[in-house]
Amino acid sequence: MACATRTRPVFGAMLACTAVVLLLAAAVAQARVDPARLSAAQSAAARFMQLAKGSETTGQVPRQSDPAVRPLLDMVFDTSDVTGPVSFQELTPLSQRMVTGAQIGTVYMLAGTGTTDLAGLAADPQADAKVNRNVVRFAPEMGRFLDFELVVQNAIVEAVLVHLASAKPADLARPNFQSGLASIRQGSLRTVASVIETLTVDGLSDEWRRSRLPALAGIAPRLARFLEPGQRASLEQLAMACADAMADPSLKRSLQAFARTVAGS
Repeated sequence: MACATRTRPVFGAMLACTAVVLLLAAAVAQARVDPARLSAAQSAAARFMQLAKGSETTGQVPRQSDPAVRPLLDMVFDTSDVTGPVSFQELTPLSQRMVTGAQIGTVYMLAGTGTTDLAGLAADPQADAKVNRNVVRFAPEMGRFLDFELVVQNAIVEAVLVHLASAKPADLARPNFQSGLASIRQGSLRTVASVIETLTVDGLSDEWRRSRLPALAGIAPRLARFLEPGQRASLEQLAMACADAMADPSLKRSLQAFARTVAGS
């Protein structure tokens, strides 16, 4: 991983993150995280998707500055109830909310690219540049989306850590659990790495970059406990490299602190 080119895309990690979320949603049966929030978010997302229809061709996406759009984004990206420990049984609605938020983020990333499919865009040699242009063009909305992803991912990691500490050894040793755990770890790594890499995209303001730091700092201590040693080392290296690419001293210091926390130092 490196930050030298400042052209890293966010869409690759989004694919992995969505796959992990669906895995989690299938892994648990009960739902206790405010069911009304999920239903409201899904309804708001459906309305947004109607308004955004054709944006992959026109490049015109509903903006949060529109009074009719702001409440929809507020509902989809609302994490006000994700404030305390989340149980393993609460992952289903939380995972579904992440998928709902990803639908909105994907619309902004793919505006004007000619496709509604992130996997399809991956074959485009200009994919990185197209996505990064949209990150800059839709910076207010993309910032909210990335923060939302980090907050929900943080809660998911916390829930898994609690489960790991309390589950019976025989349950933890099951091959399907171990496989799922590995996928969650990889998805967490790639999601957080994508946000860090996005900080170096040319055209973003330092103010926008600084606004992402609280969510990054929030997830760092749990990643230090959750990721495998090699994954922690990889994320530490990435954060340090991106810190070196920053001209703003506060951004540089914050990314270096993130790297040290993730490394456990």
